[in-house]
Amino acid sequence: MNKLRIFCLYLLLACFFGLSAFAGNGEKVTVEIDFGSVNHPKLKIETNWKEGLSALEALQFVAEVKTHPIAGYVFVDEIDGVKGEPNKSVWYYEINGEPARKVAIDQPINDGDKITWIYKQDVCSPTKE
Repeated sequence: MNKLRIFCLYLLLACFFGLSAFAGNGEKVTVEIDFGSVNHPKLKIETNWKEGLSALEALQFVAEVKTHPIAGYVFVDEIDGVKGEPNKSVWYYEINGEPARKVAIDQPINDGDKITWIYKQDVCSPTKE
């Protein structure tokens, strides 16, 4: 099976299980994606909310996301084809306009929250000298 078919199957299953898990509750969160200086339009998408939803899961409901683990943490590498480059530009996020204090997979969100993902200059990666 080629990579496109695998991706489409994964996306279909994620949509099916994601939508069925949220059916009928009416509670929402907003996910905004700001691609910074990359020639890509900003996105603002409302999605369903449920108790225990993390900032990362909300993002995964509205965009194609690639992550990687480091020492027990999960970091977002890429959103909709825009890949972070350590020591250059990477993905950060805010909740209701406030900088995040946890990695996205560990950050619970509440009904009505706005999660904003921003592609901007990396200020956290160690620099090589």
